[in-house]
Amino acid sequence: MSSSSTLRMWLRSIPHMVVGGWTRDYQDARIIWEQSGDLRYFNISGKIQRFCVRGGIVLTGSLLFMVLCLFLVSLNLYIDTVKLERSHQAVFKALVSSSEDLDASDSLHMSEDQMLALAQTIRDRDMSIRRFVDTSVVAVEQENKSMKNQLDASGLTEKVIEIIQRNSANGGFTSSNDLLKNPLLRGKVGDEIATNRSMREVLAAMPSTMPLPNFTVSSDFGIRRHPFTHQPTFHTGVDLLNESTDDRVHPVKSGVVVMSQVHSSYGNTVVIRHSNGIESLYAHLASMMVKVGDHVTPESVIGYVGNTGVSTGKHLHLEILVGGYPVNPQKVIRTAQYVQDIENQK
Repeated sequence: MSSSSTLRMWLRSIPHMVVGGWTRDYQDARIIWEQSGDLRYFNISGKIQRFCVRGGIVLTGSLLFMVLCLFLVSLNLYIDTVKLERSHQAVFKALVSSSEDLDASDSLHMSEDQMLALAQTIRDRDMSIRRFVDTSVVAVEQENKSMKNQLDASGLTEKVIEIIQRNSANGGFTSSNDLLKNPLLRGKVGDEIATNRSMREVLAAMPSTMPLPNFTVSSDFGIRRHPFTHQPTFHTGVDLLNESTDDRVHPVKSGVVVMSQVHSSYGNTVVIRHSNGIESLYAHLASMMVKVGDHVTPESVIGYVGNTGVSTGKHLHLEILVGGYPVNPQKVIRTAQYVQDIENQK
């Protein structure tokens, strides 16, 4: 019989030996030996026999379990080492492919010191990138607070801001894997940058120029007494008195003329539709210089300051509407001008 067959038979008999040793009914035993012509006796009780055998089984099993655990840990470490080595090789190949100064064959035979130096270089670069991202996030967060304060000062409600954002022409396809691959899209970085862009789009959509270069406000936006009925009414715009001899009226922002006609109360009235659901209205004009469908810019002349309609004197009534809701023209334009000034200083 070969040694391998003998080993297999012995291994197969182990479970039976263990079960038999554990369940055996041990009897008291006596050991007799002769010493110098005298017979001597040594008694071993069944309890002691059972304790020794079972203790040996438990001890042997524990040792075998520890050996198995050590083997599995060593195997796992070996597998991780192989994976790490392959990862290192992939990193080296990627670095070589992006550098003209390294040769691919040389990089795969780097010494341990060279590998450690390269790993330290990668780590230092990673730390630099992280510090730059952290610094940028702080700067964006501060800018977001500033823009949020400006939006609050402009008097734009959450509903009005939502209308502006909803009417923005956007599109594009984004893969769901982008979120997993790009760390900048996750966490605080992505949130702050997305918020920053959203507020910038709102501010960029707002009108930033007044229709008259020199003016004073004769009646502000909000609740006032009607000039004829003297009853409390809501003034949906601002009344501007021209402070120069030039009575030309310019649009507050580029857009398309959607109304140019006589109104029973506003007199000669021009309405211009801008982007993002924003419209501007110019009333009491002496004359209108545009027609429906005309594309205009802040340099265009849409009419002249007048006194038509229900009016107590020569002035320009200006309204800015978002989704049909009137907002304070001066606050909106002042906010947009402030943001433009900040951008111009960068």
